[in-house]
Amino acid sequence: MTDNLLQCYNKGCGKKFSENENGQEACSYHPGPPYFHDAYKIWNCCNKKSTDFGTWLSYPGCARGKHNPEKPVDIVKVAAVKEIRPEKEEDVIVWKGLNKSAKKENIENSGNKERPLVDLKFETTPSAEAAIEKFLNESKDAANSGEFSIGAACKNNGCDKTYDGSNSIPGDCQNHPGEAIFHEGMKYWSCCNKKTSNFGAFLEQVGCTKSEHRWRPNEIVSKVREDWFSSNGFVTVNIYCRGTIGKESRLQTDGHVLKANLVHGFGTKETALEYDLWDEVIVEESRAVIGERKVEIVLKQKYSTGWPRLKFDPELDEPKKEQSEA
Repeated sequence: MTDNLLQCYNKGCGKKFSENENGQEACSYHPGPPYFHDAYKIWNCCNKKSTDFGTWLSYPGCARGKHNPEKPVDIVKVAAVKEIRPEKEEDVIVWKGLNKSAKKENIENSGNKERPLVDLKFETTPSAEAAIEKFLNESKDAANSGEFSIGAACKNNGCDKTYDGSNSIPGDCQNHPGEAIFHEGMKYWSCCNKKTSNFGAFLEQVGCTKSEHRWRPNEIVSKVREDWFSSNGFVTVNIYCRGTIGKESRLQTDGHVLKANLVHGFGTKETALEYDLWDEVIVEESRAVIGERKVEIVLKQKYSTGWPRLKFDPELDEPKKEQSEA
């Protein structure tokens, strides 16, 4: 009968068992303490580690023994479905402050004021510049001869025309040559300064300048390979995309959110990424390097706390408010 089964509280087990079948080899568990360091969660007894908390909890135990039915008073609930048994404070190897983001509290203390996005400083490596120059030289003849795909969009801001096979006439393209500015809830182009709070209206603003169309059949790539790590007070985000054009790409952050709008594939692909960062970073001390095959973004942490993940997760990072009894 399942009603007579007991719950095992050994770390790494969590199974239900019958006392009659509780032998010396019945339970697979972790006898050692958990060890949290940088972005890693580690079982100290077998050194199995992961940056993902759920994956770390799912690692099978490395030792055998009897199931333990004793439930600790201070048991910790994880994601409302799993439980782990904590060690005594003096027995746990923990970097104090890990898994506690100060971001939410800092935003609330600032009165939730919108902070402007700032362009990150970046540099392009010599090898990346050489690769881009080589590609452009090799493709120049094709571009000059008008060999564009039918339906290729004009890349000038504010222009919605597509290539129909005819030659581009100077002055035929109505566009915005300036940069898009988002500040204090307002959206506007730096070239004409027509402000609006409505994003749709901003996108529909007619260009203030006439010039020649710039046809380029850019492919929109929604997902690229990426990874990250934190070390020595910095968080490094690697975005793997070959042939990134620095002058046509944009990296921005307000300290809490990171936005990466990249033109890569030597100018044939576009990718837009946005990260709601786990904790706050110092914009002025952050930078990026555009390499031949990847974009490396180095963010200076405002606080020395190790990051368990790159993105802020409300389910995991926001403090749970206790519901008052009815």
